[in-house]
Amino acid sequence: MRTTTTLVFLVLSLLALNRCGNGRDVECFEVAVVTDAGGLGDKGKNDMVWRGCQRFAEEGGVFTSVCEYEPGTEAKGRTCLDEASARGVDVVVVASPIWGAYVHGLAKKYPGVNYLIVGGGQGAPNVAALSFPAAEAGFLTGVAAAAAVPAGSYGFLGGRRDSTTEGLAAGYRDGVLSENASAHVAVAYLGDDFAAPTACERARALAGELFGGGAAVIFAAAGRANADVAAVAKERKKLIIGCGSNQNYLEPGYVITSLNIRWDDVVFEELSVAAADAFKGGARVIGITSKHISYPIDDNNRSLIPAEAVRKIEAARQRLAARAAN
Repeated sequence: MRTTTTLVFLVLSLLALNRCGNGRDVECFEVAVVTDAGGLGDKGKNDMVWRGCQRFAEEGGVFTSVCEYEPGTEAKGRTCLDEASARGVDVVVVASPIWGAYVHGLAKKYPGVNYLIVGGGQGAPNVAALSFPAAEAGFLTGVAAAAAVPAGSYGFLGGRRDSTTEGLAAGYRDGVLSENASAHVAVAYLGDDFAAPTACERARALAGELFGGGAAVIFAAAGRANADVAAVAKERKKLIIGCGSNQNYLEPGYVITSLNIRWDDVVFEELSVAAADAFKGGARVIGITSKHISYPIDDNNRSLIPAEAVRKIEAARQRLAARAAN
């Protein structure tokens, strides 16, 4: 993992390489990505966001160049946002709402730049803030945990403590209790600061404490440190639920399922709209029944999640959707 701020230009099309920014009279669509803590290779949201940008560069139908910033601190992230904005790129994709207020200041200063905040926040004419219903998604993971593994105790391990992880934790607890009213759910976080999701040794220690305290399943929403939580689950012969992408493969046989948020598809769709000069600012929430939210079943976890658990998850999803509609 890179610990310093880096700017890496990855031109994902030979035509883009030949024609973008090289004095050719061809319009180029430029995208800058500022990752959350952990950078690329986090096996979660950062990788999903980057995958969406890669796909757009390959399939978007316009000459595209993509640059990536991996800030090691929250302050360096602001510097990255400054650089990308001053560069005058078409879209700055911000993989964390932690810089939400700062982005809004830049949006006023650079009205010709569009900003896409992944994970929440407030919108503006040139700022699209995308989020998902964390409490509802967490509820479904709680149902999955308790339906797949009836037990007395469960755990939640979040990375950075913020409104999203708190929503996931609260929803997870409620979902577990909906299946087992007497269950105990212990909650822990890696920290409150920007770098919390990269505290891998702390994640291993806290996971060990949660399992040692009786948790049969941990819902791991710890960012890059999720791989370490999965490793501890394998060591302890326990189970986890992943978060941020399909993480069933992390430790096959020890991951019941994952809260899979398809930020890659969402980012691809948003960039496609922006490239068509139809960028739409504002705050938007991915609905709980959206195809972009799923709980994957594959060869890595099929034996861990019985059909009855899947039925309960889907039934709960429809109840939540009906409640939201009213």
